[in-house]
Amino acid sequence: LARRGWWDEQQEQAWRKSSRKMVLEAFEQAEREPKPPPHLLFSDVYLEMPPRLRRQREELERHLETYGEHYPLQHFQK
Repeated sequence: LARRGWWDEQQEQAWRKSSRKMVLEAFEQAEREPKPPPHLLFSDVYLEMPPRLRRQREELERHLETYGEHYPLQHFQK
């Protein structure tokens, strides 16, 4: 592209700057959105949840009941 005069270093730098800005804005917007509820980690893969995943989900629920104050659960959907 550069050899044919279709692209130069100035255009490259401008493109990089605008792309970086767009990406950072998208990250910022995504960070403001509430996170999906933790139980969705287990419910969106299998039609019927295997016993091992059911046990893991129960372990997570117990863990969050016990230590939930150590996690930013207010940022998650209910």
